Amino acid sequence: ANSVILSFNSPVISHLTGTLHLTSVDMLEFEREAVQLFVEAAYSGTVEGLTRALFRDINKICKVFKVDWMLNKCLEFFTTEAETVKTASYSDLLFLFEEAAYIVEMQKSRDLVEVALKRIEVLQYKKQFIDQYLENVDRLSTVKLDLVIELAGSEVNYIVQTLTNQLTHQMRVQGPPISVNSRYLLNNSNLHLCMKSDRNLHDNLFTMLENVSTDFETMRWVFQLMKRTQQQEQQQKEEPCTSTTVAPIPRNNKIPNLYHNMNMEMSYDQFVNWLCTSGDITNVLLALEAVNTWCRYQYKTHGSFSSKSQLNTLLERITGMMNTQGWLKLPYSLRFDGWGTWGRGTMSRCCVSEGEKCGYVEVDCIDTCDKPLTFLSGEGTLIFHFKPPGVTTCEQSGHCGFILKTIPSAGKLRTLELCTDTKDYDNTSVHFHDSIRAENMHIICYDSNCYSRSISWFGGLHSGLETSDEFKWWNDNYFTFPSFKWKILYLI
Repeated sequence: ANSVILSFNSPVISHLTGTLHLTSVDMLEFEREAVQLFVEAAYSGTVEGLTRALFRDINKICKVFKVDWMLNKCLEFFTTEAETVKTASYSDLLFLFEEAAYIVEMQKSRDLVEVALKRIEVLQYKKQFIDQYLENVDRLSTVKLDLVIELAGSEVNYIVQTLTNQLTHQMRVQGPPISVNSRYLLNNSNLHLCMKSDRNLHDNLFTMLENVSTDFETMRWVFQLMKRTQQQEQQQKEEPCTSTTVAPIPRNNKIPNLYHNMNMEMSYDQFVNWLCTSGDITNVLLALEAVNTWCRYQYKTHGSFSSKSQLNTLLERITGMMNTQGWLKLPYSLRFDGWGTWGRGTMSRCCVSEGEKCGYVEVDCIDTCDKPLTFLSGEGTLIFHFKPPGVTTCEQSGHCGFILKTIPSAGKLRTLELCTDTKDYDNTSVHFHDSIRAENMHIICYDSNCYSRSISWFGGLHSGLETSDEFKWWNDNYFTFPSFKWKILYLI
């Protein structure tokens, strides 16, 4: 093939032949017919002869060599193929779904996703497709599982029914316990939607899960899954009208995100699986902090992964869970903070856009803290100015706000508790409103450079395990810098 013609179409080939003076380009990874069609298209300006069999390779060649006009032709071909499917056919729809999943997985592109999922939905074939596609659920990648969840949308029943049928069969044949991929689907599906639309199906699922739970870890996971569903149900309920006959909501004044435990010895693959299936990950903040903590422990750095693709994969997982679990996005300002592993400016996908309403408000502590580990090792208080939602006018003296204090715990480090006793506010600059709740708080610590220091997963330090070399590094390097500040993200 004439290198001038190919270079005119591809800036990559132009660089290889013009700048690096290569006389040939290795394309052995592609099918011969696909390479031939690519060369012919470069000469003719059309992709006549493109077929389903050649589509994946042609699309990949265009992506690798950055032939934008030909990529657009591939998208046109794919769209036309989708539109020609007039009656529901699993094989036809499988082609669309698999190609869309492939470019998400290999090229980090969603160009084909909407076309594929829309065609399945238009043909009203979601239930049948999901049921048949999940027959080999254990062989599917998490990217494909995410697309199944996206395809189901609010009709989570389709996934639940299929998995329940599989569990029923498993009980009959005494098969292995519930698979990792089945857990992933259930963890990342909004089971509350299933409970609302078909309570019997929801209850049958958990009955089956309990019956196949033969070990403590699985039973704990089932319990966490049920608890999360109940929390989703509670969040959906309308707040009751204020009345003297309404019983007060029971309080738990401990700050909920402190000192979760995580196995720091997990490999990267084990960690990704844990992140996607753990019942302890209940919001995007806990997910981001888990990555930050694990990465710092593994690499003893500011969180640099061994490859950028690993970090991108984790970000894809987290943003996927945000969509499926209904997790709220973070405030706009946090995209500019140095969030450890994620770095400055890389948080945009987890934050709202500028001017967009956010479900969290940021509440800065008015106190300073030299060393957080010193603060968490003894008695201390943190004061915040904060007017809670619903309070429009307040005639009390001083500022609306709240105080957090350290209290003894079973571990070496103290935990934090919201002060609700009026005596705690005597001789202070703030007064307390009863509508302020600890369960709505997520506490963050920043150093003098505005880098966050995750404390959610400091179970080891909290339990006094810092005698090991690894935890000694943490104690000496990670959480002892001066001039720290505390911040609360408050769920409104």
